[in-house]
Amino acid sequence: MDFPAPPSGFKVTYIGNPDITVEESNSASQESYNRGKQEATSFYQAEIKKLREEIAVQQNQLLGEINQKVVSTVQELEVRLPDLVIGIAERVLGQVKLDGEEIEQLVKSMIAEFADEDEKLEVFLNAKDLDLLKGLRRTEDDGNSSSDQDEEGFASAIAGIFDGLDGDDALLSEYPEVKFFTDDSLESGDCQIKSRFGLLDGRIATKLRKIEEELRGDD
Repeated sequence: MDFPAPPSGFKVTYIGNPDITVEESNSASQESYNRGKQEATSFYQAEIKKLREEIAVQQNQLLGEINQKVVSTVQELEVRLPDLVIGIAERVLGQVKLDGEEIEQLVKSMIAEFADEDEKLEVFLNAKDLDLLKGLRRTEDDGNSSSDQDEEGFASAIAGIFDGLDGDDALLSEYPEVKFFTDDSLESGDCQIKSRFGLLDGRIATKLRKIEEELRGDD
């Protein structure tokens, strides 16, 4: 800078950036606001994503623990359920009182499994069950005339002395070749049938054992 004459002094009225307009100021403020908003949005979005990932990990861990407990509980039930079912069945069956008709149906259902009407069979029952079956047969025969009963009374009494020695027959009209015997080793509701093919075991204990094997998945 050249002066025509040496200056006598200097006076500074303003030091700084040049003045800006209102529009420029507003624009700068808006840009700052937008930038701050974007930074805050990015920050919170990152925090939310992080939180979601943490929750997802915890959720997976919780679901894994629940699934493990479910599997463990199911496995425990698979082990304990057969004993529980058999125990309940034994208690229930032990309290069931069978009548003559139920004994008859039990025997008929077993006979029907492998025999026809002409098959010679030996049926073994608990003494009380056989008495119930005899009682049912006598009830069915009550339709006979009193005179017929009088004539057969003495013969029946004599036959009763030897009752059970050679088996009781004619207790099931559909199966005339079936003879019945008592077996003191059988419980009420048990039934065993002997034929030319072998022995059909219808004891309750045997049935329960088969049920238990099926529940346990035994081959």
